[in-house]
Formats: sequence, structure tokens, C-alpha cells
Amino acid sequence: MQLTTTTGRSKTNQLQKTCSDLEKRFLVTIPALLLLASVIYFHSNYAKTVVALIYMLCVREILNAASSIAKPIRILSYGFALALLPAHEFFGGQAGVLLLLLFAAMLTFIILIFKERTLTDGFYTILPMLYPGLFFSSVFDILYIPNQQISRFLLIITFGCAIVTDTFGYLGGSTFGRHKLIERVSPNKTVEGAICGFVFGVLFVFVFGSHFQSVFGAHINPVFYVVWGALFSFFSQIGDLSASYLKRWFGVKDLGKIWGPHEGMLDRLDSMLFIAPIASLISMIYLS
Repeated sequence: MQLTTTTGRSKTNQLQKTCSDLEKRFLVTIPALLLLASVIYFHSNYAKTVVALIYMLCVREILNAASSIAKPIRILSYGFALALLPAHEFFGGQAGVLLLLLFAAMLTFIILIFKERTLTDGFYTILPMLYPGLFFSSVFDILYIPNQQISRFLLIITFGCAIVTDTFGYLGGSTFGRHKLIERVSPNKTVEGAICGFVFGVLFVFVFGSHFQSVFGAHINPVFYVVWGALFSFFSQIGDLSASYLKRWFGVKDLGKIWGPHEGMLDRLDSMLFIAPIASLISMIYLS
């Protein structure tokens, strides 16, 4: 009888914790979704400016987190963030971004040599240019698609898949989770949650893509949406795990506090970081 009562209390406490976590996620997600919706709807220069400002915030979060183990050359990291949009717009898209990255890397090594800074300082100076930088330059690729309807369509599928995968991964893990996924990286993630998130992520891309593509002027074989959904959902979870690994490396629970006491900008975007480059590639192959 005592064991039954204890088990019942344990299940009740777990349910209350899940509901509390869901409430916090919901409250944090609302402003993020509103911001995302404004980028998709208004598009054009407004969207590019907002994305550039978000990238600046992400650079700040990584530099602050890295400051406990290194001394990044902040002016170079911020300079790269400021120059990313102009480089993409005026110097040939990703080719311009690559040239900017090479130039920033050369400046970094010059400063390391003459200011007697360490290679570790140089690594954490370049890290924010690569880690969120590749994501944001890929978002610019999508925003610069000449057909704005196609651009909006791809943005909805890309970010929508990341949100659905993350949400159902959490729900599936909380409800059915028994086996840890990669405990040393993210102790709370489970195999069951990963599978649940993957399945619903694929379903979202397939259902939305195949049923609404004509509204946006796209005409793609529905089979491709299954493949895209699988890629997006898988790399969405890789992005999430990568952010968890980075936070453990820095020794922090969250990378920032912009959405509240426990949520940074990168904490909200981590599941989207690795799928934007894939979406950019898809836009060049299938939707150009």
C-alpha cells in the first residue's frame, strides 16, 4: 500500500513538473514566435535587419560564455557580425561571407601575434563567426530568394519543423522517456523523445508542404517533403545537442537571459542552427 502511494505521488509530481516546464516553454516561445512571424510576414529589409540584430545578440552570448575560459577579441567578432549582411548583399552571397570570414581570420592571427594572445583566444574569437554565423548567412540566402512567396514557404517549413521537433521531442521524452540518448551531453534527452520529435517533424513538413505548397506557388513532388522533413528533423536535434555540448563546455546552464532568467537567444535558436544551411541548399536546387 505504501509503495502504491509513493508511486502515485511520484507520477503526480512528474506530471506537475512537466506541466510547469511546458508553461515556461510556452511563455518563452510566444514572443519568439511573434518575432519569427513578423520576419516571415514583413520580409524585405525589415526581416534582414531583425535577423542581423539577432545575430549580434547571439555573438554577445557566446563571447560572454567564453569569457570564463578565454579572452576573445570581441571587436573582431562584433565587427564580423556587423559586416555579415553587407558582405552577403554586396559581395555575392555566401562568397562574400567566405571572403569576410577569411579576412577576419587573418586579422585574428595578426592580433594574436602582435598582442601576445593565445590560440584559445583566437578560437573563441572565430567561433561565433562560424557557429551561429553559418546559420544566419543561410537565412539571408532564403530571404534573398527573388520570389518572396517561395521564401516565406521555405522559412515556415524550416523553422516550423524545428519547433515541432523540439516540442514533441520534449513531450515524448517526458511521457515515454526511459532510455537516455547521450547522457554526458544532455542528461534529460531520451531516445523515445528523439524518435517522437523526429516522427512529428517529418509529418509537419510533409503535411504542410504537400497541402499548402500551391498557395505559395511551389510545385514539388510530395515525396521530397518526406526526405526534407527527415533531414530537417534529424539536424534540428543535432543542433540542439551541439548547443548542449557547447554549454557544458562553457560550464553554463543557459547562454543568455534575454527571454527571462533561464533563456538566451541561442537557447531558442539552437535546434534551427543546422537546418538553415540545408534549407538554403534546397532553395538553390529545387526552388530557384
